[in-house]
Amino acid sequence: MHLKKSTDDAKKLVLSIPHKTCERAIAENWKVGSDERVRAQSVLWLFCWAKTGMNSEHARRVAVRVFDEIMPISFAEFDAAVDHAYARESRYASHNIEHELEEILSGLSGTTPGNHDRSF
Repeated sequence: MHLKKSTDDAKKLVLSIPHKTCERAIAENWKVGSDERVRAQSVLWLFCWAKTGMNSEHARRVAVRVFDEIMPISFAEFDAAVDHAYARESRYASHNIEHELEEILSGLSGTTPGNHDRSF
């Protein structure tokens, strides 16, 4: 999935999530290629923070704002398409799940398989 912000700006925003556990996990879980495509696992990891904030409502709200600022899809749209249980299970997947996430998101309005208008 392509970021709407530069890799550096996106990382600064992710670092702004006010939770020590999130801060410590960023190096391991926030992976962006030189082409500014964020790994599916990283998107799911951020989504999980935006869903729960790990029991911090403030962290959850900030994570939602960060998601909306850096992703080509809003948190609300992503939440409507992606099951939280799937995200929790897949965020640490060791295999490539890019195509799997693209397939899930392909059902959203304005997207079809192979249509990259939204830069997923």
